[in-house]
Amino acid sequence: MQKPKVAIVGAGKVGSVLARTLYSRGYQLVGIISSTLESAAKLATEFGILAGTKAADMIKDAQIILITTPDRCIGEVVAEIAKDNGFKAGQVVIHTSGCLPVEILKLARERGAFVGCMHPLQSFANKEHTREALAGVYFALSGQDEMIKLAERMVQDLGGTSFIVLEKDKALYHAAACIVSNYTVSLMHWASQLYSRFGLSSGEASAALLPLLEGTVKNIREMGATQGLTGPISRGDGITVEAHLAVLASERDRSLYSQLGLYTLGVALEKGTVDHGQGVDIEKILKSDNRGI
Repeated sequence: MQKPKVAIVGAGKVGSVLARTLYSRGYQLVGIISSTLESAAKLATEFGILAGTKAADMIKDAQIILITTPDRCIGEVVAEIAKDNGFKAGQVVIHTSGCLPVEILKLARERGAFVGCMHPLQSFANKEHTREALAGVYFALSGQDEMIKLAERMVQDLGGTSFIVLEKDKALYHAAACIVSNYTVSLMHWASQLYSRFGLSSGEASAALLPLLEGTVKNIREMGATQGLTGPISRGDGITVEAHLAVLASERDRSLYSQLGLYTLGVALEKGTVDHGQGVDIEKILKSDNRGI
């Protein structure tokens, strides 16, 4: 069966990996559109297709239009295409934002297109990711039924798994994803800064901490988030928690450590590795040095 023709608006990280993977799965790419011709042409050259900066001129033959621009640009892109009569009835228009509603595509829907969202639950740090980057990735879908059916087939072709997120739950879905992805990076940055206090460079700190992070991910994969918890709070070692707080120099560091510690204490109680008395003692330690709670 012949795969649909696809135009991609946005030649950034998400657009690049989707373009490579769809192309490798037999989808016909008809154009790459970006705000700068240079970035569009660089990606389009990989497939021997047209590149441009004006979407309406390049999407007329596309059955699927993927809008992979930053969230702040999606509304502007849709408005510009609609103004130039670029959308047509029967096309499927999909944005890849994990947070923005499908309603941002209403101008395309009003012109007869089927609209929705297909968000890959994965982080892409650069444009050079290959098609393997989507293997096993989950995609959150929302939108009109016609779009959902097509997107489910597309995700399957990409080697991923799809699930439906209701519009009212999208911000919550995306907030949780950011906690896992973005805040893990922030925690690594924070820990690396602490390691610099006893002489390790940023690179050395990352090299030392990454196996620990990888081991933690392995524990979560094998046992789940609750049973995968380790560390002093999970053991009820209040004396260790006190020692940690004593060496954190700034109020910000102590406050953040305490707030994360209180959440971790709840996980430890759920896991059952600390009893009520130990939990009360650790809670007192954490709250005594955290004026924000």
